[in-house]
Amino acid sequence: MSAFKIKRPERKISYLPELQRISSALRRLTTAASRNHGSDCYIHSALAQVMLARLGIESKLVAGYAGLRVGPSSGDVIVHAPIPGMPVQPGGVAYHIWLELERRYLLDFSAYTLRLRSQQLDLLDGGTTIVTYCPEYIFAPKHSISTLQEVTQGEPGSYYYERIPDLEERIFSAANDLDSEDVELAWTLYNNPDVRVFGPNSY
Repeated sequence: MSAFKIKRPERKISYLPELQRISSALRRLTTAASRNHGSDCYIHSALAQVMLARLGIESKLVAGYAGLRVGPSSGDVIVHAPIPGMPVQPGGVAYHIWLELERRYLLDFSAYTLRLRSQQLDLLDGGTTIVTYCPEYIFAPKHSISTLQEVTQGEPGSYYYERIPDLEERIFSAANDLDSEDVELAWTLYNNPDVRVFGPNSY
């Protein structure tokens, strides 16, 4: 009898509406009040992890390198990784933070800041980045991740994420605890999708 494998269909995710509401809550909160908007991937991911836990969804906070092709030209790539010739960024260390779900999915709630991030980097290097890819968030199976080289040579919408355990340990050991007021405000916004937030960045 010949041996064969049965390909199991990928399980459908039933909590996409929850992810959309978390994304909306984080966007309203951080756009209005984040002191480092565009470079605040930690606060996005850490707050999202708390909200997911309250919804009974387990997730893992991950740190490492990332790269996202945001436009069609050769320079239209946002890279959170040390590369030769890259302008020195605030903090001096290039990295990115995101979430993993079920060990199979990556979840990046800070993706909507790609347009803002490109503007910030353009100020550093004097370039002009065209942004045609700026999703509200990225939720995708890990097997869809490209290499950094593929992203730099690929089409808008390709992305590279790589966990770096040593870097992760250093970043998380130095990270501040979440502010309890931020946690509760984010949760309030999750439960009230139509509420607007006004903060220091609103004026």
